[in-house]
Amino acid sequence: MQGIIIENKSNLYKVASIEKENKEKIYESKVRGKFKQEDISPVVGDYVEIKILPKEEEKEQAVIEKINPRKVFIKRPKIANITQMILVLSSKNPKPDLIMLDKQLAFAEYMGVKAVIVLNKIDLDKDKKFEQIKSIYESIGYKVVNTMAKEGNGIEELKKVLHHNINVFSGNSGVGKSTLINSIFGKEMTEEGQISRKNKRGKNTTTKTRLYEIEKDTYIADTPRIFYF
Repeated sequence: MQGIIIENKSNLYKVASIEKENKEKIYESKVRGKFKQEDISPVVGDYVEIKILPKEEEKEQAVIEKINPRKVFIKRPKIANITQMILVLSSKNPKPDLIMLDKQLAFAEYMGVKAVIVLNKIDLDKDKKFEQIKSIYESIGYKVVNTMAKEGNGIEELKKVLHHNINVFSGNSGVGKSTLINSIFGKEMTEEGQISRKNKRGKNTTTKTRLYEIEKDTYIADTPRIFYF
């Protein structure tokens, strides 16, 4: 059976079936020892072949038999086959980190994946400096979406951008990545961070990489760290 890894906890992998007859089934999967010999480990985003095991205590269990060739592989955090990076900035608290944004745009170009910029918390920017940021990056060809995640503003436009992609949300702590994901699903999927009153920096609450399915062939990932070269 063909599937995609959506989560990894220690040596257990959650694999979602991508076959029509088993749509929406998720299997707790172990890994064959042969992968250790081949010096490769499955990661979130990998397309894999699994063998279904007999049911135990009503759980659907399986073994990962094969990792299909990866189109993209990122080491930090480990994730495979992404097709689009959603680069999130906040208009204020914390202030936009344009140097980090430029690094991540360069990284996306290097990896051969699409990049979309999200300017979140635009309601906090009373001087509307976000409009200038949007104008600059749109002028060089990037899609820029304005959002107010907690209020749900801009979420429908963002959903359209995510369609038929494996999307990774990336950005500094406190910019609202988890809040955006929760708003997209209309419920709490990830833990939302807080902003330190003392230094206006975010507190990172995401501790693992997890793939969430929005609809068929459309996924988003929340990751514990931003991407680096």
